[in-house]
Amino acid sequence: MSKKLLPDNLKEKLSTLSKTELKYFQIMWAKSGVLFITAKPGVAKSAIARSIAEKMNFKYIDMRLSMCDETDFKFPFIDSVEANGKTNKVSDYAIPKWAFESNQQPTIIHFEELNRAPQFVRNAALQILLERQIGEFAFNENVLMMSSGNLGDEDSTDVEEFDSALNNRLWHISHSLSFQEWCEGFANKNVHRSIVSYLTAHPENLYKPATDASKAYATPRSWTFLSDYIVSNWGMDASPKDFINSIKEVACSAVGPAGLKYIQYCEDMLNINIQDVINNWDKVKKDIEKYNRDKKSELIQSLKEIEILKLNSKQLDNVGGFLKTVGDDERFAFLLDLVDNTDSTSDKTFKTWLIKNFKDDLVHMRELNDKS
Repeated sequence: MSKKLLPDNLKEKLSTLSKTELKYFQIMWAKSGVLFITAKPGVAKSAIARSIAEKMNFKYIDMRLSMCDETDFKFPFIDSVEANGKTNKVSDYAIPKWAFESNQQPTIIHFEELNRAPQFVRNAALQILLERQIGEFAFNENVLMMSSGNLGDEDSTDVEEFDSALNNRLWHISHSLSFQEWCEGFANKNVHRSIVSYLTAHPENLYKPATDASKAYATPRSWTFLSDYIVSNWGMDASPKDFINSIKEVACSAVGPAGLKYIQYCEDMLNINIQDVINNWDKVKKDIEKYNRDKKSELIQSLKEIEILKLNSKQLDNVGGFLKTVGDDERFAFLLDLVDNTDSTSDKTFKTWLIKNFKDDLVHMRELNDKS
């Protein structure tokens, strides 16, 4: 099968892919060997494949092998063949509808749980992955394929070990997902802000392995389940006060023990939130000064979601008072992000506030900029 270089209309879309997505897409496009990514459960193996398809305008087909049987890959039937004046009954196979449809437009086919599937299903999937054919039916150049699996003992899943001959036909990649990648690629747009804010301050809780005491545990997938529960019942803009009582009942069912800390975070946010800082700084100042770094970091994360140019001078002064209570590194990072993403020259009130409260920080920022 001849291989074609990436056409110009697809090259233009490559810039939309993350570094990891680009690597996976380029391996799939080569169609030499099979991309096989492994990771812990719930760490966005499906999500990254779907994201690549969406960004590149490919159709996405998800084959969950642990739930498939052999007829999902080819369906047997009896056919008639004429030979020497006689009609002979022979067995044949019909190609599945998903295979036919994949050839009608650019498509990514993702064979999931390859190392957990029953052997006869795995063999059928591997024949397609390695040969790019089902009998005489051949997949065209615009059909890309990948596979994924779990880690085995490392993530407490039952998997089949591949022999050396098969391993030599696979691109083995250990897939991981940092908190920043999860936010930028998915969570910032799709996960409730209270969960994103909580995990921004406590990224170590994005993934917490299962324990003997709890079958539920925290992963990007299970945090998304919890977010969907909130958003579906109360909306994306809901405040913790709207759902706190219900969350107390179900959070641990989704994310295990990590849910207790998220509940505590929501309760803390109900006591003092960023609106209290903006509008009632004098009343909450003494309490906030006692907060640890994590809690202040959570408030800074909430502050990033505020349209600061819409604040009046009194509210800006309140924000300035709060920022002076946080660590120098966090204040500097916030101001740097604020200046980079806000047209400070277009609003005199905002510009005056910056200079009045953070002159030394601004000078330091300029010095760093000059050096770079």
